[in-house]
Amino acid sequence: MWPCWLCPQVPGAMAPPKDIMTNSHAKSILNAMNALRKSGTLCDVTLRVEHKDFPAHRIVLAACSDYFCAMFTSELSEKDKPYVDIQGLTASTMEILLDFVYTETVHVTVENVQELLPAACLLQLKGVKQACCEFLESQLDPSNCLGIRDFAETHNCVDLMQAAEVFSQKHFPEVVQHEEFILLNQEEVEKLIKCDEIQVDSEEPVFEAVINWVKHSKKEREASLPELLQYVRMPLLTPRYITDVIDTEVHVELMMWGRSSQTDFSPCQSPFTNVFLLAYM
Repeated sequence: MWPCWLCPQVPGAMAPPKDIMTNSHAKSILNAMNALRKSGTLCDVTLRVEHKDFPAHRIVLAACSDYFCAMFTSELSEKDKPYVDIQGLTASTMEILLDFVYTETVHVTVENVQELLPAACLLQLKGVKQACCEFLESQLDPSNCLGIRDFAETHNCVDLMQAAEVFSQKHFPEVVQHEEFILLNQEEVEKLIKCDEIQVDSEEPVFEAVINWVKHSKKEREASLPELLQYVRMPLLTPRYITDVIDTEVHVELMMWGRSSQTDFSPCQSPFTNVFLLAYM
């Protein structure tokens, strides 16, 4: 017999069944599992990293990580072992990753992100990888964007790599003032300076970036100068800029390079040689 307050007032007006999802259920389960982990209760595997043991639950690890899922559900030797050695990461990083597995929270800092991201890639923890990428994107600066771009490319973080590239293009005049640019190889310099997306008010910062890059290691890099200057829109540099802004040392170096390499600085050679000829007339 239904209580009177549940009985429909109109025959046939009974409300249909409804599936109701609670907001706290999943979180409460995680909290309980984390408490069990910390107390060592019902743990059925121990991860060993740098001689430090981390008790855990196979089912939780497998649910969060394709790496562990494959390990515990395939015919790998670790499938039934009570202890599993994990190589390629530090104990402190493993602790952070396990905290994420059991709490959904990851502690990312400037100090640990360079270890945390590769470890997340190794253990296939997508949430940690995404958190690290978002953190690094928030840290983009003219002094580090080229390094972050390379780091992102190494670990196949496509969105972060693209964000770093866009940042380096947007802040090109500032980026080329820093050590990361000076330490690039010729191919990387070419890729940056020939990009149509770099944002500069004039071609002067591009020209100066090439000259400064060559001067940093003149003996090894001077042969790269003509190739790099192909990507500088030299006609946009005025003769006055060449004579008034570029210091005498650079003028002499450029002319000496032309003589030592037996380059014919003639009007028919290329647009950039015309500029130099005008500068010396």
